[in-house]
Amino acid sequence: MPPPRTAPRAAPPDLARMEETLRARLAAEPGHAGLWQQLATLLAQAGRPAEAAEAFGKAASLGAPVQPIAVPWALALSAAGRHAEAVEVLRPVQAGRPKDPVLANVLGVMLKRAGTLDEAIAPLELARRLEPRNAAPLQNLGNVHELRGDFAAAAEAFGAGAKLAPRNAELWRLHGRMLRALGDKAGALRSFETAQGLDPRNRDLAVLVNDLLLDRRDFDAAIAAARRLRTALPGDPLAEVMEARTLLRCGEPEAALAMLEAVVARHPGDRNANMLIARIHGDGNRKGANEALERAFAAEPDSAEVMDALVESLSRSRYDSEIAHLERAYVVARRLMERHPDKVLRFARSLRTVFQRVLDTDRLAATGTLDQLGPLWIADNRVSALHYELGQVETLEDRIRIVEWHREWGRREEAAITPLTLPAPAVQGPRKLRVGFMSSDLRNHPVSYFALPLLEAYDRERYEVFCYSFYEGAADQVQTHIAAKVDAFRWWPRRPSAQVAEGIAADGLDILFELGGSTAMNKLEVMAYRPARIGVSWLGYPHSAGLERIDYILTDPFIRPEDPRLLIEKPFEMPESWVVLGRLGFHEKVPIEDGLPEDRRGAVTFGTMNNPYKYTQKCLDAWAAVLRAVPRSRFLFVRPEAAGESFRENAKAIFAARGVEPDRLDFVGVRGAHLQHYNSMDIALDSFPHVGGTTTCETLWMGVPTVTLVGPGFPERLSYSNLNNAGLGDLCARNVEEFVAIAAGLAEDRPRRRALRMTLRQVLREHPLGDAQRFVKAFYARTAEACRA
Repeated sequence: MPPPRTAPRAAPPDLARMEETLRARLAAEPGHAGLWQQLATLLAQAGRPAEAAEAFGKAASLGAPVQPIAVPWALALSAAGRHAEAVEVLRPVQAGRPKDPVLANVLGVMLKRAGTLDEAIAPLELARRLEPRNAAPLQNLGNVHELRGDFAAAAEAFGAGAKLAPRNAELWRLHGRMLRALGDKAGALRSFETAQGLDPRNRDLAVLVNDLLLDRRDFDAAIAAARRLRTALPGDPLAEVMEARTLLRCGEPEAALAMLEAVVARHPGDRNANMLIARIHGDGNRKGANEALERAFAAEPDSAEVMDALVESLSRSRYDSEIAHLERAYVVARRLMERHPDKVLRFARSLRTVFQRVLDTDRLAATGTLDQLGPLWIADNRVSALHYELGQVETLEDRIRIVEWHREWGRREEAAITPLTLPAPAVQGPRKLRVGFMSSDLRNHPVSYFALPLLEAYDRERYEVFCYSFYEGAADQVQTHIAAKVDAFRWWPRRPSAQVAEGIAADGLDILFELGGSTAMNKLEVMAYRPARIGVSWLGYPHSAGLERIDYILTDPFIRPEDPRLLIEKPFEMPESWVVLGRLGFHEKVPIEDGLPEDRRGAVTFGTMNNPYKYTQKCLDAWAAVLRAVPRSRFLFVRPEAAGESFRENAKAIFAARGVEPDRLDFVGVRGAHLQHYNSMDIALDSFPHVGGTTTCETLWMGVPTVTLVGPGFPERLSYSNLNNAGLGDLCARNVEEFVAIAAGLAEDRPRRRALRMTLRQVLREHPLGDAQRFVKAFYARTAEACRA
């Protein structure tokens, strides 16, 4: 969908008369370059950049010298969203006048707006040298470095600019923002306070000060700042929004929401109020979140911040039509990318989520590389963004770099948190061990598919089990069942992390397992308080979480990386499998149909139910190679996204480019009731490098063999563990060629596939992956060993 045109401003009467006169003259002299140049200048003054750009172009085509009009022509093109064309106008002119500081500065700005950030640095540095007393090139240079994620260089540029122009509040604001990104909160506050002294009515600055004070947990000062703004800007809703933000951080979301709803009743499109309403609603009320963000979008359709928030919220929406929300997110994501090419790196997380889900690999590639994005996300305290990038690795160095980004985030998080003081005697005597499980997914969710046996079948004579959930939605039957089975179930949605840590500490746990990492609604930072004697990560996040105050990560002999640099925590190693198939997700309610899908469909059907964020170019290459190796074979996508036109069309184009006819692809769009569709799949092809976890287990439960590629990192070895613990280790490949060969060979081996389909469920029950009693016994024995060490 093309972006709506910005309505031109009505020209003042004198400009309108001048335009009328010029157009009359041009009707008589259409080849007069000077008249076209005058008209272009007038149209630019009237706020009609698209028309001005066309008029400047016409003047140039008729022989008008380009050098005098280069800057206004480029600015008009840029204002019309044609940034790349603006660069092409300026580049040769600036090359011919390399000592003109204005040309160098404007070229740098145009390159920034066009999204070519690295290239923008040289002309801005040149402008800085040519005009050393001018702060403008320094401000522009700082903006470029910030967008590149180089916050130290940005802080240096903004700071140098502020020294040249000490009365420039904007430079102090920008300097403070970069210091905050670098973790220098005291320095950031000093710069913000300097800026506020110069510009006490600046709304953006007030928000930054409020954020910083809340980060410092200085709630009284945050309220005082909001009240000062109320005095400076009487009637402005921002002061109320700031108070609501403070209430939210103090653990009073209902009061914050009531204050914000009063604001939007008076100012329906207020961006700050609606975005905070959406944040409060979150996953617990995506409909309410989307309604708030759509109000903000209608009021400010070109706000990059609003589009980013709307894209993220829509992509997380499951109510009504999930596909309608995804397609809407795709439209808004493309608009964001088109309107703000210079901000693509800044908003890459939401953009990448949507482009991954609809298989738009070209736009996905244009959002940046992992080397660019990782440092940016960590500096912005968004470690959760790395979850969807664990498979975007090629070398061992890539994998180590991701581990170190997690560690960097964790160290900064831990620096701001003082661990709780706990009595820590060694466990002596016959008393019960107190074991905790912390996750917002202790409900009808894949985490509970594997955790439930530990919560139902523990030895109550030897252990007490406590559960902690921060889930923001209504309790379902599974959550209610778990609460009835364990010794205590603490349900604390939206409770501040410090209070959660204190509540867990009050339960006197010997060991606490966190099951969610940085996934939605979890509170990983609680582990930095060390609320239990021993902390362990397990299950929900297939990677080191980043906090060095977490003692262990649960592994098994297959899943543990061979290179110790790929883990931060010590291995809490199980003797056989790191998971077991519980009865919640793996039951007899979905039958396996007799015979092979090949017999019913007339061809071997490969397929996947893995999440599209795990599909990489090399993975897609391998899938296509398998289809080419097995004539007439088909590929089946079973995913919620597969119901959408965008996913289907992009998938067909991807396989066609790899020599596979699009009509060999099949699509089933479903969320939840997907197991039955394994009856249409002969062989599952794993994604890689990030492989399936729950999906591989479901595949095996439905009698479908999975072919996987084993990699060095934790998220690359989940299926390796599952298959070996199901007695199917020969389906694990060590390179792409072997992956293709195993898949093709299995397609030829009809007797084996028929036997697996008939017997695999019983085989699983006899192996570590499917023997729940065996797993529970081993898990609690390993737990007791760790607690009594």
